[in-house]
Amino acid sequence: MTEPVPAPSDLDDDETSIFSGSEDTGSQTSVYLELPESFDHSSRLTDGLDPTVAKRRADIDAKQIKVAQLLEEMECEGVVLLMPAHVAWFTGGMNVRGLIADGERPGIYTNGRQRWLLASNIDAPRLFDEELDGLGFQLKEWQWSIGRAVLLGELVAGKRFATDRPFPNMPLVNDRLRLELRPLTDYEQALYHGLGRAVVHAVEATARSLERGESEREIAGHLAHRLYRHGVEATAISIAADERARRFRRAGFTETPVETTCYLQATGCRDGLYVTVGRTVCFGPPNDKLRQEFDLAAKMAAIFRAMSVPGETVGSATEAARKLVIDTPHEYEWRFSQPGYGAGRFPVEELRKAGQDEKFALGWPLVWQTKIGQAAIVDTVIVDQYSSMPATPPEVWPFKRVKLREQYIDVPDILMRE
Repeated sequence: MTEPVPAPSDLDDDETSIFSGSEDTGSQTSVYLELPESFDHSSRLTDGLDPTVAKRRADIDAKQIKVAQLLEEMECEGVVLLMPAHVAWFTGGMNVRGLIADGERPGIYTNGRQRWLLASNIDAPRLFDEELDGLGFQLKEWQWSIGRAVLLGELVAGKRFATDRPFPNMPLVNDRLRLELRPLTDYEQALYHGLGRAVVHAVEATARSLERGESEREIAGHLAHRLYRHGVEATAISIAADERARRFRRAGFTETPVETTCYLQATGCRDGLYVTVGRTVCFGPPNDKLRQEFDLAAKMAAIFRAMSVPGETVGSATEAARKLVIDTPHEYEWRFSQPGYGAGRFPVEELRKAGQDEKFALGWPLVWQTKIGQAAIVDTVIVDQYSSMPATPPEVWPFKRVKLREQYIDVPDILMRE
């Protein structure tokens, strides 16, 4: 049975009333919907929930417990999260839609015991109806004409709050949260594999159906269409026809027509998570130069994946892979582009800070982009104990099986079409 929502006069003492002592409700700047402090979210609101919603809610509850521990360590009463990656992490993948300014974006407030969505009257109805229903969130709402800053000012006045954006006299929680954001939870890994399958399907289907003579822009349009049909937002698309793949490591797409070969790469986003995948298609057999480059890139990609284990780094993996190209024309191509990034909460995230490589940990998503000459093999993986779990394995696509010691690693090959 749902507890009644208390009137403003019944709010807990540690919450600032929107009325500020005034009875004129027409002058209010925000609306607070509260539940009693003793309300038990975990046991009283999960009965009858859809199993998928229940799993997501359990994931959010576990994150709230971690935040509560951080607040205790920081000696803070609560935290306000405004950065999109932090909000998506805490909410289990809330999708914010539409044309929206940074200062209008929804946020999260939690004191470690309860949790609230901070949102404007524009976004709150849809977010609760389509994104957060049954997940234990309460609402602190601001009127769009007043703005978010007023609500935030009311919320933190006279309290010691942490935040993820610079505010006077408020400690930043970013560095502490970073360790929590990097690894994907079991619930998030299931979402991630589903996202990976959707992006792989879009890229491979586009490669199988593109026609000789089509421009890179036309192909990019087909690829974006397939992504959106599967509920995936196209974050970045790169289409490189023939020699453009050799000349440019970040090619984008132009009016250049495809004559012989085409490299397709896409980064897709859904539920606050990002994956990247690339595939190469060739009309007829590839020439000897491309075939040699691709075979070498496949071996290098296998090394990157084999070294996607706890304790390794982008630097150590790169050094191991570079041994393959010593005394070859490609010995110094590592200088042209970075081979690996963190992924997951961001399209990519550099894992080298101030010249120091961060060591991989269990559950970290990584993007490896192996590029040698015209050959490119780009996929997303998740760090596992003894190797990596592919998040973007080939669906209907040729692959090479590379043996490294006792491991067999499947790496996408070139699709040859007539």
